[in-house]
Amino acid sequence: MNGTNVNIGSGGKVPPLFDHVKDYISFLGISSDEAEIFYYHYKSMDWESENGTPFSNWKTLDDDWI
Repeated sequence: MNGTNVNIGSGGKVPPLFDHVKDYISFLGISSDEAEIFYYHYKSMDWESENGTPFSNWKTLDDDWI
């Protein structure tokens, strides 16, 4: 995970709480607006890939997102 602190954002469990996403993204120095865009994008997809496979770790998704 690129050496980031895995305790920030209270783990990678899917679906995450919005506040956990916001805290993690803030820790990375990214704006809270980006946290909101990320969160609601994946929430609208029910935290699944386009082929219906559930995501297992939202922090991995976030690291790819940014």
